[in-house]
Amino acid sequence: MSDRNEYLAVVARDEIANIRDFKKFREADLEAYGYERWRFHYRLTEPCLYYQRILRSVELLRALGFRRLGLVRRVYLKWVGIILGISIPPGVFGRGLSIPHYGSIVVNDKVRAGKYCRIHSSTNLGEQNGGAPSLGDGVYIAPGAVLYGDIRVGDRSVVGANSVVSRDVPADVTVAGAPAQVVSAKSSLQVMPRWISNAIERGVPSNSRME
Repeated sequence: MSDRNEYLAVVARDEIANIRDFKKFREADLEAYGYERWRFHYRLTEPCLYYQRILRSVELLRALGFRRLGLVRRVYLKWVGIILGISIPPGVFGRGLSIPHYGSIVVNDKVRAGKYCRIHSSTNLGEQNGGAPSLGDGVYIAPGAVLYGDIRVGDRSVVGANSVVSRDVPADVTVAGAPAQVVSAKSSLQVMPRWISNAIERGVPSNSRME
């Protein structure tokens, strides 16, 4: 197996296969927003988190083989996504995803991303010539960034605002520009909210709000 295929295999392991995984994903997603538990009013006050809860339910239903119910839920996900301007297919992001602001987030279904990634608005993760980006754990994607093609973005890396990334990005660096280049050795641990940085370093959710 090539290095790239090994990398994809590692990223793909963080997925929902059963109800236990589903609960862990939802806990980690909550933590990524700085919350301990889900509350009803988050449907209005945290629309991106609500979108993710629907997304995780679609992933669970797909894993359990409930096709009809999964289709209904996926249509609802699509509808909510149109309202928010978010298009993230099931099975792309690992646990602990956070989306600070809704609006124009488009992700190709071939993209694979690890745990505790953070993606801002006006971003696009797309396919080129049959290949799509693979993101490690704790990747931070700033507003306006475009990533495309068969590239690998290393753990805890930062993609700067309005960057265009078409080549591999090492771990623990910041890239910026069009085309993107390494501009500093600053990792995402230095730009993520503190509770997410703590979770990345631990590797497991703490279910505690730290602001």
